[in-house]
Amino acid sequence: MVVTVKGMSDSNGRPKDVDREMASLFTVSDKNSSNYLCDNLETFTDETCDNEELVGDDDFVESNLMYGINGYVYGNLPAQTVQKGEHVRWYLIGMGTEIDLHAPHWHGNTILWNDMRDDVMELMPASLKTVDFVPDNVGTWMFHCHVNDHISVGMMSIFKVI
Repeated sequence: MVVTVKGMSDSNGRPKDVDREMASLFTVSDKNSSNYLCDNLETFTDETCDNEELVGDDDFVESNLMYGINGYVYGNLPAQTVQKGEHVRWYLIGMGTEIDLHAPHWHGNTILWNDMRDDVMELMPASLKTVDFVPDNVGTWMFHCHVNDHISVGMMSIFKVI
């Protein structure tokens, strides 16, 4: 739900002062708790959930944590495309546990938050941030979590400025 100041939204509830709205959810999905874990093991490997060494192995458990943006990992999120000079309001959502601190980072362009210009924003668990973005640098740019452990396991995407 997006709350807009009274009188600042159009008849559809969109803010009047922006050209486009975008949202990015940074979260870690735990596939170890999936109802399909055992079926997937049996279908795609020679293992089963009966193998307690495997399902209790720290590396196996860690390999099933999916660090994504809007549910996508390793740049598979369809490119979010904006126009040069367009006023974009970008909603950032951080979800997870106390260890899921995220730092969205835009390459090639900057955002405005609380009258401060930056290219990275901190997101605590269960937090929301709203930033304004007026892209001025045309190209295809990386958008990712700037926490090293998160980018290395897939929390990355791209955006395009045309």
